[in-house]
Amino acid sequence: MRPGERFGLAFPREEYDRRLAAVRRGMTDRGVEVLLLFAPANLFYLTGYNTAGYSNYQCLLVPQDGDPILVVRLLERPVAEATSWLDKIYTYQDHEEPESAVGHALNDTGLASRRLAAERTSPFLDVQSYLRLQETLGGDLGDGSGIVEAVRLIKSPLELEYIRIAARCTEAGMSSALDAIAEGVTENDVASQSYRAMVAAGSEFFSSAPIVTSGEKAGIAHATFHRRRLQRGDSVMIEIGAVWNRYSAPIFRTAAVGEAPEALRRMHEVCREALEATIAAMGPGVLSQDVQAACQAVIDARGYEASFRKRVGYSLGVGYPPTWGEGHIIDLKHHDTRELRPGMVFHVTPAMRQHREYGVGISETVSVTDSGAEVITSFSRELFVRG
Repeated sequence: MRPGERFGLAFPREEYDRRLAAVRRGMTDRGVEVLLLFAPANLFYLTGYNTAGYSNYQCLLVPQDGDPILVVRLLERPVAEATSWLDKIYTYQDHEEPESAVGHALNDTGLASRRLAAERTSPFLDVQSYLRLQETLGGDLGDGSGIVEAVRLIKSPLELEYIRIAARCTEAGMSSALDAIAEGVTENDVASQSYRAMVAAGSEFFSSAPIVTSGEKAGIAHATFHRRRLQRGDSVMIEIGAVWNRYSAPIFRTAAVGEAPEALRRMHEVCREALEATIAAMGPGVLSQDVQAACQAVIDARGYEASFRKRVGYSLGVGYPPTWGEGHIIDLKHHDTRELRPGMVFHVTPAMRQHREYGVGISETVSVTDSGAEVITSFSRELFVRG
């Protein structure tokens, strides 16, 4: 049995204790006595709570002492009990205001008078909910944003193992997607084969849906499959990432239908060189901006600067839809002087596009090690010609 295969708590209790202790040190540094968390990834990271109903209002109260307290919709209580190590779970019903349940939990546990702070940057705490929470608690809330993320930045050995397992599932999906490419099939046919293979390999529900774009759509960033039929000479860009215990290992690959035009081959070769230069530049103590510069130097020298005006990578870790990425924690970009550290994991993705004509993308999931970088994903970087 592979690590983390069983349903239930994803990590040993000792790992959650270590994470919680690190978060509490961050709370002390910020003068926070009770931290209110709303992001599903942060709740999962500290407690194991894992639900497809993460879009419902949920709040984790993390005090400086004692166990955290979870507030969730009543329907969510059974899955919270099944997947987390928590004992203190408060609930609200659908006709009740969830902020009132948070207030009740704070009052009932004697925490209401402590210095409270909420993660204001969470997309799962909208403005109206924040204002209602302030009104319910009768005062201003401090800002606890980024405290948990600072701990999530460095992955543990077991987190890295989950990412490696996710990589094997991703590779199965990419192989099936490429095999499905042929003149006349649709982008949906290709996407569905990637779905099928990743799920069959063991993936859970995805943090981000597969991206499959062809022809002129391949020259438009963040378009995706939309029933278009593949035509001879098309480039086809595929970006997928399977999930193992909420950890993804995405890759990007490019194919051509029937034949590969010379312009596509040239751009693909530059993209591959840029990817390899980026990975070679990664290592402990290296600045984010210097990794970006290594990629940019290759692209600029070959005359493709206009086709690549974006960051070259972003952090990976716990993910829930709509994203597998942790770019809000750290990414690889211009003018960023943060240092890479062992245990960080990035999706390195130097995709390039000729607007509304064609595009290429080659990416890897890469971890920073004590001596350099480890490429976790393993799949040929060739330009695949199919059909």
